[in-house]
Amino acid sequence: MKVIIDRFEEDIAVVEYDGAQYRVPRILMGAAQEGDAVQIAPLGRNAGLTDGEDPRAIFERLRKRRRRRG
Repeated sequence: MKVIIDRFEEDIAVVEYDGAQYRVPRILMGAAQEGDAVQIAPLGRNAGLTDGEDPRAIFERLRKRRRRRG
């Protein structure tokens, strides 16, 4: 899936995906800069996915969690 890097905050990258913003480790962005579109993919179970789960599902879970907190 593609995300767009909005900004960097120290070791965090703030990315936009499907109209929402998420904070991810900056190290995942490699040499990308603010404004770049970056293709990312989960690395299996350590990324929080279950077998056969669509990678977009992890962002949907994060979005739902954020709505409950907000």
